[in-house]
Amino acid sequence: MNTRTRRRLAALTGATALAAGLLATVPGPAAADSGSWPATDGKLLYTDGGGWMHSINADGSWWSSFSTSGNQGAWSADGSQIAFVNGDYIGTAWADSEDIGIRIAMPSGSGWHPHDPTFWYGGGDIVFTAGGRLRVTAADGTRTPKALFGTDVDGCDSQPSGAVNGMLAFVRTGTSCATTGTPAVWIYDGRSGAFTKVADDASEPSISPDGQSVAFTRSVDGHKQLFTVKTDGTGLTQLTTDATDHNRPAWSPQGDRIAYDIYVSGNPDVPQGPQVWIHDLGTGTETQVPTADGANVAWQPLRNNAISRVYGSDSYDTNIASSKWTWNTVGTSTPGLKNANAAVLISKSDSAYATTATSLAGKKRGPVLMTSGTGLDSSVQTELKRMLPKGKTVYLIGGSTILNSTVASKVTSLGYVAKRLSGTSRYSTSVAVAKAVTSAPKYIFLATGTDYHNALAAGSAAGSLGSSGTAVVLLTEGSTMTSSVYGYLDRFSPSTTKIITVGVDSESALAKAYQARKMPHWPSSYRYYRVAGGTPQSNASRLAQFWWSLPSDAAVAASNSWRGGVSASSAMTTYGPLLWTDPTSLPYDTKRYLMWMSSSLNHVAVFGGTSSVDASLIPKLGAAIGVGTNYVYTPYYKGLAPVSPTAQPLSGPTTGSTPSPNLAPLQVTATK
Repeated sequence: MNTRTRRRLAALTGATALAAGLLATVPGPAAADSGSWPATDGKLLYTDGGGWMHSINADGSWWSSFSTSGNQGAWSADGSQIAFVNGDYIGTAWADSEDIGIRIAMPSGSGWHPHDPTFWYGGGDIVFTAGGRLRVTAADGTRTPKALFGTDVDGCDSQPSGAVNGMLAFVRTGTSCATTGTPAVWIYDGRSGAFTKVADDASEPSISPDGQSVAFTRSVDGHKQLFTVKTDGTGLTQLTTDATDHNRPAWSPQGDRIAYDIYVSGNPDVPQGPQVWIHDLGTGTETQVPTADGANVAWQPLRNNAISRVYGSDSYDTNIASSKWTWNTVGTSTPGLKNANAAVLISKSDSAYATTATSLAGKKRGPVLMTSGTGLDSSVQTELKRMLPKGKTVYLIGGSTILNSTVASKVTSLGYVAKRLSGTSRYSTSVAVAKAVTSAPKYIFLATGTDYHNALAAGSAAGSLGSSGTAVVLLTEGSTMTSSVYGYLDRFSPSTTKIITVGVDSESALAKAYQARKMPHWPSSYRYYRVAGGTPQSNASRLAQFWWSLPSDAAVAASNSWRGGVSASSAMTTYGPLLWTDPTSLPYDTKRYLMWMSSSLNHVAVFGGTSSVDASLIPKLGAAIGVGTNYVYTPYYKGLAPVSPTAQPLSGPTTGSTPSPNLAPLQVTATK
């Protein structure tokens, strides 16, 4: 299959792409079914009379309980997580795990008693009610909850229900919470900011999976009945007429049924209490869900996430494949691919000079390509000519002992501008690369240059800022610091430039240099930010947690392959973090991070063949970001789509996962 005949790989938007629409194209030229509606109907979630949450199939089978109490539960867009209310906080839990997710605390002060959480867009945002206003927070708890709308002068708002296309149904009562009035259902379009009132005398809205209709309740002759209406206010339809109160409707993910709860007074044959029922929109029939004795029902959507494998015949060929997977051929515009503006060359035999390359590649918008130190490999020449217009700059990392003059001469002969960034060592070379990224860094990562893991993860984070990048990576000599590095640091005030140490060695090097007064212009007390896990996997996961807010994509490479890490971080740098895995097992820290982000994380790209990352890890990755086997796996040998695709193409705008650093929890104060 040539590069012009490719399908698109689509995934749900994260919180960082709210205005982009329903779907966003993730890296790569081909598509897997990553979640178009309608999704498959999953389990029903409800709360029993004792405040415990349960899930059950619509036919009454496969009943199970969550290990935490809660109420008013809601499913994420792929069904991997639930959000619920427990007292004065919103909690999350995973669909397929006994582990508890996170606890989203409310700000101090009156009025912050949460109700009715709902996932919005691709699962990154949770909207809820507190103090008569709609509030929004991040599903991973990294953002302080805040008001969704600018003011509350229009009315008292409650009961939100969100859809993946940015539509949000809610109830508005009166002109403020201090006044009384008849509740009405409104629609807020998060993409345009428009408000539409769709039904008067209406409550308990539930927006349909496609965001085109709303189910709600309205009192008729003394009983709450089910209604539907389109989000433009047309097509009002009454669904039920019996002498029963129908409470809190919930659409099925396929959009053809509505679940709700009723309360029965009981008799000798029927116990008193709540029951879950289902209304079939096609036939109008009502069916009780056996043994589902609870209220506040929500219906789980099961949508397929995406797992990709980008690989070649060996690690060098994988590097070329990763470039083909990400960058357009000159003169073409393939959906899902980007136009390169530069390229970065590293030696394929020297990891020390490769670790900071991604920070530069992200800034300059191009791939990191590895070649022999004594000449420009023919495969690299071919790839440069394929993806980079003549006249653009090709950066060479390292002096002539790393990439000799023959490499530079060949780059020039191909019609490119060769620019060497080098120093006398890997440490001074990292300074040269930093200067090429920006003259005014907002973030400076420190990582040891004697091991590639932490520096590559830091380089991926720095490069993720893209062409506006203001983050750089400096290498320490283990737990010490060379003069070129501390001389560079001394030029910037730690009060305005955030210093982030990745790993214990770089933190020790910073402390030693500071105490030895190697940065004489620094104050007697300063703050830095510590990423200090016990393993490379935990360092990468911890850095990802605080650097990216709810990414929709992540890259995974084998921890024993620095070349795989370079290819992964280069191909995915503006889409999501670099994570490490063992070749045959998924490390706890990596798995935990993927699960933590599962409400927004809809695509994982693995770099390297099965000899690098074993095939047994694919289902483990799929289960970590979703529910069971609900994922589509697509291999991209040499960066190209398979000839016989397994899913239909999807469409959507191109977007990445814009970093949103939240470094406050990592802050450390140092004094002399």
